Amino acid sequence: MATPILGPAGAIRLSDDEEKFVSLLDKFAAGLEPPVECRIAGGWVRDKLLALPSHDLDIALSTTSGHAFAVAFVEFLHANHSQVNTGRVGLVAANPDQSKHLETGTTTIMGLDCDFVGLRSETYTDSRIPDQVALGTPEEDALRRDLTINSLFYNVHSRQVEDWTRHGLEDLDKKIARTPLPPRQTYLDDPLRILRTVRFSSRFGLAIQPDVAEAIKEEDIQEALRTKVSRERVGIETYKMIEKNPLGAAELINSLNLHSSIFMWPSDPPHPRSEAIAAAHVLDTLLKREELVSAAPASASTPLLWLAAAVCPYRGGITQVKNKDKPVVAVIIAEALKLSAAITDSVAHLFDAAILLNPGLQTGSRSDIGVVLQNPAVRPWQQSFVWAIAQRIVPTWQGEWTPEHEAILQSFLALKARIVELGLPEAIDRAPLLDGKEVLKLLELKPSPLLKVLLDAVNVWQLDHPAGTKDECASWLLGEWQGEGRARFEASVVTVNKTGKQRKPKGETKGEQAAGGAKRKP
Repeated sequence: MATPILGPAGAIRLSDDEEKFVSLLDKFAAGLEPPVECRIAGGWVRDKLLALPSHDLDIALSTTSGHAFAVAFVEFLHANHSQVNTGRVGLVAANPDQSKHLETGTTTIMGLDCDFVGLRSETYTDSRIPDQVALGTPEEDALRRDLTINSLFYNVHSRQVEDWTRHGLEDLDKKIARTPLPPRQTYLDDPLRILRTVRFSSRFGLAIQPDVAEAIKEEDIQEALRTKVSRERVGIETYKMIEKNPLGAAELINSLNLHSSIFMWPSDPPHPRSEAIAAAHVLDTLLKREELVSAAPASASTPLLWLAAAVCPYRGGITQVKNKDKPVVAVIIAEALKLSAAITDSVAHLFDAAILLNPGLQTGSRSDIGVVLQNPAVRPWQQSFVWAIAQRIVPTWQGEWTPEHEAILQSFLALKARIVELGLPEAIDRAPLLDGKEVLKLLELKPSPLLKVLLDAVNVWQLDHPAGTKDECASWLLGEWQGEGRARFEASVVTVNKTGKQRKPKGETKGEQAAGGAKRKP
């Protein structure tokens, strides 16, 4: 077995809890028969060397059952060091689809999240799931990882950093993304490592080695990413990318020609694929404009905006899902990335909101603007506001901010000023002056589709009369109902059945249907 390059003594500074944990782990493992070698692996080592906080420890063992080791270690702590806080030991069974190739024991010790798993070697044929996984050496375990900077070990017994790839320490220092094995082998063995390369390179500002970049661009490797990695794993890695450095990730996805392999769709997008990186640059520029985002909540920089930028080339596209029209942008988020329904709907809503929000609103009434801001597709309105501006700039983006783009921004800022001047940020969330029961009682009606029309009317009145009282609102509504307003309200009722044909509400006569479902109490 080759020998590793060792990091300088004291390269990693342990916290008090980490120092105690390492000492106890060393004592326990050395006392076993035969002794078990313990090394903390991967991300924790990298982060500690970069002086970044890290509480997730992956402990690589010279034994196959990480779960059995974790159980024994926790029992040892309970018996000999009862003051040490530990959690229940969980079992993560071997599950190659989730990149868990050996049984893992997981627990919490002194607030540190610990996974215990054996060192391993792997062999592959035509799948990212290895054909054979066996207990390996530290060198074999290091070489099977995605990047050299993630292949470092901290030896619990010697208290030294071990670099078995012989490049990890130098690459971390020089910010280089390099694969431990030749990149084609690394990526064909497990194409998920392509996305991890993008994620860590964007997060840490790594320069991807030319041979690594060229390998990622090769069609057979991209095909392996499209066909051999579950879409759930693609979604997880993509979401992690945009949580840390979304613009950096977008630039790498663009330069490595990965967009079509990540945001998969069977046909070309209706707009140039280059709009994805254009939208990312526009979004980055907008989020740096203090006058636009200073009053916005933290969600203004949410990953939802960056996901919208990524699928921007597919905006306006419609497809059929279970005989229903669905925006292509939503289907890509849901199926190509397998992200949650909440995320999918939120991204789709951003595109709807971009249509509803336009600078021309500022000439409208208080209720005209307020009703748009209350639309579920627009909430939270500050976030949708940013995206609406981006959508108007993207088609003319050529890599730099122009006077035309500034004019678009200023027109929206004028609308924002009008929104604030009218007190709408608070008004749109106020409880209605009259609720449904009160409206039905006031007008002596039974529940029907007409009620929604009436409640919408109450909302509009309330927005246009910010100082109005409950009694004033009730008086206005009753007067409208007893006068010409009733016919207008009833004409606004639309009810359809499953076939799309107009139907009468349940329990109504034909005459009552013509009256919009209103029933007078006797």
